[in-house]
Amino acid sequence: MKTIGRPIMWNLPHVAAVIMYSLFAVVLFIVAWGVYMRVGAYRKGRQEREDRFDNLRARLRDTFRLALGQQRVLHRKFGGLIHLCIFSAFIVLFIVTCLVALEYDFGLMILDGNFYIVFKLFAETFGALLVLGVTGALLRRILFRPEGLTKDNDDLFQLLLIGTIGVTGFLIESARIAATDPVIAPVSYVSNAIAPYLYGGMPFREILVVHRTLWWFHLLIAFGFLASLPFTKMIHMGTGTASIFLRTSRPKGALQPVPNIEEEEKPGVAAVTDFSWKQLLSADGCTKCGRCQDECPAFAAGMPLSPREVVLKTKGQMSDEIYCSLVPSAENLDRTTGMRIVPDFANGVLTPDEIWACTTCRACMQACPVMIEHIDMIVDVRRGYVAGAKIPDTVRTALRKMGDTGNPWGLPQDDRIAWAAGIDVPFAAGGKEFEYLYWVGCAGAYDPRNQKVSRAVVSLLNRAGVNYATLGLEEMCCGESARRMGEEGLFQLGMVEMVKEVFRAYNVKKVITQCPHCFNTFRNEYPQFGLNVEAVHHSVLIRDLIAAGKLSPRKANNLALAFHDSCYLGRHNDIFDAPREAIRAVPGIAINEMEKAREEGFCCGAGGGGMWVEVPGKRINHLRFDQAMRTGANAVGSACPYCLIMFDDAIKFNNLEDSVKARDVAEIVAESL
Repeated sequence: MKTIGRPIMWNLPHVAAVIMYSLFAVVLFIVAWGVYMRVGAYRKGRQEREDRFDNLRARLRDTFRLALGQQRVLHRKFGGLIHLCIFSAFIVLFIVTCLVALEYDFGLMILDGNFYIVFKLFAETFGALLVLGVTGALLRRILFRPEGLTKDNDDLFQLLLIGTIGVTGFLIESARIAATDPVIAPVSYVSNAIAPYLYGGMPFREILVVHRTLWWFHLLIAFGFLASLPFTKMIHMGTGTASIFLRTSRPKGALQPVPNIEEEEKPGVAAVTDFSWKQLLSADGCTKCGRCQDECPAFAAGMPLSPREVVLKTKGQMSDEIYCSLVPSAENLDRTTGMRIVPDFANGVLTPDEIWACTTCRACMQACPVMIEHIDMIVDVRRGYVAGAKIPDTVRTALRKMGDTGNPWGLPQDDRIAWAAGIDVPFAAGGKEFEYLYWVGCAGAYDPRNQKVSRAVVSLLNRAGVNYATLGLEEMCCGESARRMGEEGLFQLGMVEMVKEVFRAYNVKKVITQCPHCFNTFRNEYPQFGLNVEAVHHSVLIRDLIAAGKLSPRKANNLALAFHDSCYLGRHNDIFDAPREAIRAVPGIAINEMEKAREEGFCCGAGGGGMWVEVPGKRINHLRFDQAMRTGANAVGSACPYCLIMFDDAIKFNNLEDSVKARDVAEIVAESL
């Protein structure tokens, strides 16, 4: 006999339980069928090229932190709190429902006494959070819509459905309280507060009728919501969590390699089923929140790329594949062969302009709450374009230059050491032993502006007494741009193999680079092919040499410097402090931080082949330069040759050569010695 609790299925006929469980069985069948169809769609994708189940402890930790803890969701305060209210209410109310089912189905007397009081308090509180969260989401979607939020009627309908479930739950409870006047009614503080307004003065029998009617309506709405889960955005509750658990364990700056590239018939994506099963599952996990789009520099510049739309188009095409396989019609069957027509995904659904607009800056991946790997998806499509010889002329030109001359500038190999004329540069030859190999890079060797940086780096290494050498004419392109433009074959079979041969010949163990793209390639990607060296970026080495007293900046520099974080040094490799610490060692200099800095930094536009590709839209580097100028700075600092080129271009575009300078970390420190 219960002392405080209440009988479950109160005010309902015995047949109600039979009807409820019969409907629930139908709901389970629909959900199972929907899940079966989605899993079938994922299985049409290619096999994964990496282990998605290694290091289970770290995967579980990330799942709890990001899925249950909502860590990335909460980066956006208002939208994050709204989502947290709805999400946490789902979790708690699911547990509440399970406890009720346990008592009713198995006869366990658990909802009684003090536990029942706590149970009711939790149910009431999180029910209120559910209604509050849905109300906030509706207001945000209808009255205060952020620019990146979709206008999808399905999303609006799902919110209304969830809100109706929450509201009817309170109405049912308030009717029961009005009819029975339980001793612990105040614990149900929301329902108890509204009961007098809704049912005060209503005859007892009418209250019972209202209660039963609301109960059935609530049940049908809840079951309808459950049955719709595999077919709506709400599937992200499962697939989004799975996407987090199955996230890549590669270094952040490493692309997924194509094994056995010589034998691979489909190195990239042409049809939606060329994506891996994990990529298709992640596309289903997209919440359509638009955070990737909000952070995308290409989208900000008015280019045709939205990372969210790439994912949603993939999801839409996958859904079309499911629909067409279930409902073959004259529209999706070839009249001659009777075979189902597969749309041209990589040219019809996706467009070359949107795919080539990506700078691979990683801002989208950092913002995504369910850890979708946008860069891998986009580069896979580029690989498909390259394999099918369907690439823009500017891309074709850049790749041809890399293949013919070993550098994207297309200049002769004999010019690679022109930057070193007249200065003391040790070359790796004749059995010379050295601790560091200084990898100048194509930009440092061929670009006139960055040749000055190379000379500054050499002056610092010489002054600090670093034991180093350069490869001179034996250096070639590391292949970073080729790989990100989709030419995996040129990267693996050409550039990687040549670099490996030279490094083995000189027993290279440590590499200094001034280019973050080269740094990232040596640090994170060459190990995929058996070449392991210690890569050191020049800004880190300069910082360490200053700290060790081997370099002593003394000449004051009165620059007000807006420092720009290179995407491949910062977001891809988490190096933010070293260049700033090196610059701050120079007397008199001031760093004016931009609004978008460090992890939230904004790309210069040159990455991912953007240095060589022309895409409709504004110039991303001009947007970034404007952000730098808003700090009141008279100089822009960077630690990347591509960024330096981009800022020089923006300075010239704005006719500010006489008042604003673009400076590399090495130049700033060298001038202060």
